[in-house]
Amino acid sequence: MRFPSHSSLPVRLALMVVLAAVSALPRSAAAQTPQARAATKAEYEGWRQYMTNCARCHGDDGVGGVMAPDLRKAVASDTLKETTFRTTVSEGRVAKGMPSFKHTLHTEQIDAIYAYLRARASGELPAGRPKSQ
Repeated sequence: MRFPSHSSLPVRLALMVVLAAVSALPRSAAAQTPQARAATKAEYEGWRQYMTNCARCHGDDGVGGVMAPDLRKAVASDTLKETTFRTTVSEGRVAKGMPSFKHTLHTEQIDAIYAYLRARASGELPAGRPKSQ
């Protein structure tokens, strides 16, 4: 069965509009992604410590996980200040399932993790392994 040509005209026009829009898009994802800055020494060390000690619960890159919240949001909204973060990591929240890291992480390492999360929360560092300086 053949459809009348006048009924397919809107479909053809819509298809041409979609094809024109798609052809106007950049050819690669690299063209859309701005170059990320290199992480500071503290941010890079923070990423290393985060991936070793925090990611299994809080998810890679601080995005949250099944067991623990998105730390980027807490840092970005300033609901989690640096001193509170340091205390929470050091002492833990045992009643909520977060262990203490006072015998695992030094203050400098905790501060580095916070620096990394701050950079992720602000969008200065993209997801994934940051470039080191």
